[in-house]
Amino acid sequence: MLNNTLQETVKIAYVEDEPSIAQLLVSGLGLFGIEVRPVFMSAEDMLKQTDSEALSEVDLFFFDIRLPRMTGLELAGKLRDLGEKRPFVLVSAWPAPSAEQLDKIDAVFLPKPFDFPDVIQTIQRLANRDEKDE
Repeated sequence: MLNNTLQETVKIAYVEDEPSIAQLLVSGLGLFGIEVRPVFMSAEDMLKQTDSEALSEVDLFFFDIRLPRMTGLELAGKLRDLGEKRPFVLVSAWPAPSAEQLDKIDAVFLPKPFDFPDVIQTIQRLANRDEKDE
């Protein structure tokens, strides 16, 4: 069952090179009280901000897989190597990475175009998992 709101506002950082798709997720999740901010246009832009206050407040990360230069998979791997423990969601209109690739970076995959009920349920599950780990 889809819960319209979460107990606390969930904050998501999103790396997406297509502004219209980024805006779709920002607007769609905003209807459910989920804040998608900051949004980065490339993996490199996000990596430059890893110590920023905005990223320190994020509960989970969404990465498009097909990004210019560094892919979302590579970004996730680099962040895990740097010690990042928060949940990752990889998104793409292309086929999903293998289960082995996702397990290696402790990530889940969601297909584009977005099925918002599925996106919300995934966010709820990951946000609850993260709260239990604290």
